Amino acid sequence: MQRRDFLKVTLTGAGALFVGVSCGSPAVREMRAAAEKDGTFRPAAFLTITPDDRVQVGMGKSEMGQGTFTTHAILVAEELAVPVDRIEVFPDVAGPAYEVFGFQITGGSTSTPDAWIPIRTAAAAARTMLVASAAQVWGCKIGECTVEDGVVMHAASGRKLRYGELLKQAAERDIPDDVALKPRAEYAVIGQPTPRTDLLPKVTGAPIFGIDVQIEGMVKAVVLRPPTFTGTPTRVDAAEAKGMAGVVDVFEIPSGVAVVAEKYWQARRAAAKVVVEWDPGRNAKLDSDALMSAAVAESANEGAAQREEGDVDDAFEAAAEGGKVVEAVYAGPYLAHAPLEPMNATAHVEKDRVRVWAGTQFQSAVRSTAARMGGVDLERVEVYTTYLGGGFGRRGVLDFVSMALEVSKRTGRPAQVIWSREEDTRAGFYRPLMLARMKGAIDSNGTATAISGHALSQSLFNLETIVPSFVPGWLPAKAIARAAGHMETSDSLPNVLATEGLATLTYAIPNVRVAFTPIRVTVPVTFWRSVGHSVNAFAVEGFMNELAHAAGADAFEFRRGLLGGDPRKLKVLEAAAELGGWGAPLDEGWGRGIAAHQSFGTYCAQVVEAGVFDGEIRVRRISSAMDCGQIINPDQVKAQIESAAIFGLSAALWGRIDIREGRVQQGNYDDYRVLRLHETPEFRHTLIDSAESPTGSGEPGLPPVAPALAGALFAVTGKWLRRMPLTDALKEAT
Repeated sequence: MQRRDFLKVTLTGAGALFVGVSCGSPAVREMRAAAEKDGTFRPAAFLTITPDDRVQVGMGKSEMGQGTFTTHAILVAEELAVPVDRIEVFPDVAGPAYEVFGFQITGGSTSTPDAWIPIRTAAAAARTMLVASAAQVWGCKIGECTVEDGVVMHAASGRKLRYGELLKQAAERDIPDDVALKPRAEYAVIGQPTPRTDLLPKVTGAPIFGIDVQIEGMVKAVVLRPPTFTGTPTRVDAAEAKGMAGVVDVFEIPSGVAVVAEKYWQARRAAAKVVVEWDPGRNAKLDSDALMSAAVAESANEGAAQREEGDVDDAFEAAAEGGKVVEAVYAGPYLAHAPLEPMNATAHVEKDRVRVWAGTQFQSAVRSTAARMGGVDLERVEVYTTYLGGGFGRRGVLDFVSMALEVSKRTGRPAQVIWSREEDTRAGFYRPLMLARMKGAIDSNGTATAISGHALSQSLFNLETIVPSFVPGWLPAKAIARAAGHMETSDSLPNVLATEGLATLTYAIPNVRVAFTPIRVTVPVTFWRSVGHSVNAFAVEGFMNELAHAAGADAFEFRRGLLGGDPRKLKVLEAAAELGGWGAPLDEGWGRGIAAHQSFGTYCAQVVEAGVFDGEIRVRRISSAMDCGQIINPDQVKAQIESAAIFGLSAALWGRIDIREGRVQQGNYDDYRVLRLHETPEFRHTLIDSAESPTGSGEPGLPPVAPALAGALFAVTGKWLRRMPLTDALKEAT
C-alpha cells in the first residue's frame, strides 16, 4: 500500500473473520452491494478480488517485522491458486471482523495459528464460488474444472476464464459454510521459501509507520513525564516556552505536562524551557538492586503452590543421605523493549467521532479507550494500524495512545505525540525483574528424583489498568477495575504468566513442586518477548545443566534420558545436538552449551558456541532446531529464530534496567546495549517437518539462548553464571 492511499482505507465487508466465513444474509448483502458498486468480489470482510485480477487482503494483525503480511498472503495464495506476488496486503481499519474471542490483538505468537483455518477457509470459499460460476457459464460439471494462477480452466474443451471475468456471477452465489481445504500433499505454496511481500515497499519507503503519519492541521506534542513512576507535578512554569516560535500551548495531562507546537522540534525545544517541580511519590527510594536482594531472601520461603506432584520433601531427604541435593537462584533484571521506533501515536477527537493512527498491538483496547475518552459510541471510532518499528509486547500498552487523545481533546486538533529514545527507555513499561530458586535431588544412581522451583516477579495481570479498556461506557469502569485489581493483588487468580516454562516442565522427574510469590512494587511492567519463559527457561534449563553435572552426566544425554514422554521436545533436542556438533572437538577457548524449551506451542532447542576472550564474552555460532507445526514459509521461520535469538542474546549478555532513587538510569543504546551486526553469531537451522497445525515462531527462539550460553561459558570457565546479564555475572565471578 502506498503512503497516499493509506488514509483512504476503510473497513470493507461484514462478518467475523476469525469465527469462520459468515454465510448469513448480512454478509451476502454486503458482497452483492460491493459487486454492484464497483464490480469487486468480496466474500469475506478481509478478502477482495478486483475485475483486473488483483487480490486484496485486509490485515487485522499488526506487522512489526515478523512477516505476518507475507504469511497471510501465502495462505490466501494457496487456497485461491494465485501467485503470492499478485496479492496486495494492507492494514485494514480495526473492527469486530478481526477479533478473536472479542479481542483484536497481536502477541503471544498467535498471528499464524489464528489465521491458519479461517483465512484458508475464506479463500477456499472464494475459489469454490468462482469455479462454480465458471461451470455454470460453460454448462459443465464443477468437477471438470481446475484452477491455476487465478484462472478457471475446463480441461476437456480448453476454455478459460480469469477470476476477474467471473466476479459478478460469483457474487450472486451463496457463501458456502463448509468447504474442502487443500490437503497437505497438494500444497504448492505453503512450506516453500517465499520472499517477503513487504521487502520492496520498505526499500522504497512506501509503508506508513506511526511516526510517518501526517494529518492536515495536526499539532505535534512532547510530554514531560515525572522522573519517578509515581511522580506528579507540583509546579509548572511554562512562561518562556509559551512565547517560543510555533508553540500552541503547554498544559498538564494525567501522564505529565504536554508541550504542543506546530512542529515536533519546536515542541522539543520548548519542552527544554519548561520548568517542572515534581513530587516523586511513593517510589522516591526505589532501588532495583535492593529489590533483587529482598526477592532472593524471600525466595527461601514458601510461595503459593502452582504445581505439586509426588513427595518432594521425602525425595530431598533421601538424596541428602545417599545422593546429592543441588540448589541455585537464577535471576533476570528489569528489561526495556527498546524497539527501533520510539512510542508515538496520532489522534483526532472530534464531536461525533474519534480517529487514531498508531503502531499498536492491541486495537480492541485502543478502540475502547478512544470511545471512552472521546465520549462517543464504539462504532464512531476508527483505528488505523500503521506498520510498527518493533513491538515485542511494548505496543500492547496504550499510554502513548492516551497521550495523543488527551492532547487532541484539549487542542481540538489532530495531535501527534512522539517520544524520544530516552523517554522510551526511562518512562516506559518493562519486563519484570524475575527470579527462581531451584532445588533438585540426584540419587546415588545419578537419577533426578525431585525438582522444585519458587518463582518471584511482578504480576503482568495488571487488571486495574487493563479492565477499563473493555468496560462499556455505561458501566462504572473505575469500580469494576478496582475489584479486578483486588482479585490480582489478593492472589485469587493463578499467575500462569509468571510461572510459564517452569510449571509446565515435562522432564520425567517423579517429584515436582512449583510455587510463586508476587513482588509488589509500582514499576510499570508488561509483556516482553517470550514473557515468563524469558527467565524461567533460563532457570529450568540452566539448572538442568547443573543437575547433569552433579549426576556426572553429559548435559545432552541427561536431558535425553528424561524426555521419553515428550517426543517433540526430544526430537528438537537431538536435532540441535546433531546440527551443533555436540561432543565434537572444539578450538581452544570455546565451549558448547545446550538447552531445549517449549513455549507458545512450539519446541525449540539450541546449541551455543561461546568463549571468553580478553574478559569479553563472544558467541560465534548458534545451532537451532524448531518444531512449530506446519511450516508456512521456512525462510520466515528461520528469520524469526534469528531475530528472537539476537533479542534474547542481547538481554543475556548486557540487558538491564537499573533503578536508583526511583529513577531509571539507562537512556539510549549506548547504555542499554543491543547486539550489533559485527557481534552477531553464525546461525544454523534445522526445521522439523511436522503435520501438526502451525504454532508461533516469533518468541520460542528466545528462551533457550541464555541457558545454552550459560552452559557454554561453564564449559570454558568452570563457573555457573546464574544471573543475567551474564557479562556482569562473569565479572562478579572472577
